[in-house]
Amino acid sequence: MEKPIAPFFSLVIPVYNRFHLVKDTVQSIMEQEFKDFEIIIVDDGSNDGSEKMLDDHYRNIDLIKIIHQVNLERGAARNRGFKAAIGEYVIFLDSDDRLLDDHLKTLYQYIESLGRPDFIATKFEFLSDGKRKGASIGLYDEGYYDYKLFLDGNPFGCNVCVRRNNEKIILFEEDKKYAIKEDWLFFLINLRYQNLYLIDRVTLLMLDHEDRSMRSNNELLISKTGLAVEWIRKNVLLSARETRKLVAHANYFCAIHSYLDGHRKKSLYFIVVAFAKGGLRIKYFVLAGKILIGRKMILRYIHGS
Repeated sequence: MEKPIAPFFSLVIPVYNRFHLVKDTVQSIMEQEFKDFEIIIVDDGSNDGSEKMLDDHYRNIDLIKIIHQVNLERGAARNRGFKAAIGEYVIFLDSDDRLLDDHLKTLYQYIESLGRPDFIATKFEFLSDGKRKGASIGLYDEGYYDYKLFLDGNPFGCNVCVRRNNEKIILFEEDKKYAIKEDWLFFLINLRYQNLYLIDRVTLLMLDHEDRSMRSNNELLISKTGLAVEWIRKNVLLSARETRKLVAHANYFCAIHSYLDGHRKKSLYFIVVAFAKGGLRIKYFVLAGKILIGRKMILRYIHGS
């Protein structure tokens, strides 16, 4: 049996009960100007009929591979797809991403011009009710970045393209208790001694909808953030100053989500720790003011009652 010719890109998409969304993701890949790719869809134990629909819809398309596994969460699904990939570069996508038609062409051109970097990404925007809106990644200049960028959160989501034959790569954390935060952990541990090149072009849209993982219940997000910080402190070598920055960000993030739930005491506690660890940052003062005034009071003022 002849060895298959390797494509340049392997696009890995984990799916859990999202056949209705992933169809458009796949279609956006099929419409790419750059055609040298394979698609690997990892069905992560769907129980809504997505498993059968994926097989029925894509089984006769040679460049699409379907992998089924029991539900192990996105980290394990992405790793399964990575190990099945044969492309020179692997692109990790979510089932609600939409590629603009020049996404692969842009990545390919930069990969070649930069001498084939280990990690590379473009910028993205959110798509909400048919309208595009900016993301925080848009604030960053084009160029190389390392782990320090991610001490203050993860502006990338999982928008990253990686060289498959990079012997230093550390795949995603598979323990389910870190689910939702596995992307953040992936960037921090891999970019501790390597670099990622950010291209100053928007070639990807992330669908903003009610089922997004970052719209999970706030208590869950707070719990996951605490667990992620513990993991990072154990697995990523940081200086004392870097650790303070990490902890400050985590507490600021938790303060936001406690505030959104109306838990003023908890949010005040988190923002005080953020000040203690991160110093007098403007965004901390803004959030502290909102917490002290109270969300209900703000809404009452906005609605004039």
